[in-house]
Amino acid sequence: MNWMQQKSTIVFLITMLHCLMTPAFSQKSIHFKLMYNEQNWHSDSVYSNKAGEALQINRLMFYTSKWKMINTTNDTISLTNEHFLMDASNAQSLELTFRIPSNAKKILFNIGVDSILNTSGIQTGILDPVKGMFWTWRSGYIMAKLHGVSTNATTAGNRFSYEVGGFESPYNSVRTISLDLPLLWQKNKPSIILTNLAAWFSGKHLIKISENPNCHNAGKLAMQLADNYATMFSIQQQH
Repeated sequence: MNWMQQKSTIVFLITMLHCLMTPAFSQKSIHFKLMYNEQNWHSDSVYSNKAGEALQINRLMFYTSKWKMINTTNDTISLTNEHFLMDASNAQSLELTFRIPSNAKKILFNIGVDSILNTSGIQTGILDPVKGMFWTWRSGYIMAKLHGVSTNATTAGNRFSYEVGGFESPYNSVRTISLDLPLLWQKNKPSIILTNLAAWFSGKHLIKISENPNCHNAGKLAMQLADNYATMFSIQQQH
């Protein structure tokens, strides 16, 4: 074998080794499945929170952003710089598709809108104020909202309304979610993120509708609600 043939063989072997060591990327669908504890969520169903209060939830919306993956060699891979608005009334909004490496072991995303976009003037698209997820140019975006009715709400129409925002310390309501992916996640199936709405009332703090039927500004209650709903996500194990 002459030098040129040897060189070609070496280049070929290095290329093949690189291909074997480089994880494959594939299109992967991620779906938020809305639950209330162990039940599928329905807007016309009556549920009970940890304080024993009966309630119905008729509206849920929240922003996600900064989607990332951590792989088996602990590299962090950004999936997108986009923001997405999850809307319980729009099933299509609850499903996202990303190009994901096959050796991913953890998924991360934020609930909320980047702080810089809260002070960058009028936004368009999914961040357009017409979406109903914006307070004012001073207080910024609503990161997540939950509306419903409960006989324990001492308000007109027994309505409760939680709209969580705030992007400045000490009331920054953006929360980062980190979920371990199951070993079998690579199968050609969507990854299901179970989203337990009951956590709004008791994820880390006990929230009683009778005491706090409304939240419409940044502050302690908004921080407690953000802490709570940050716990509502888990990956459904695939079989």
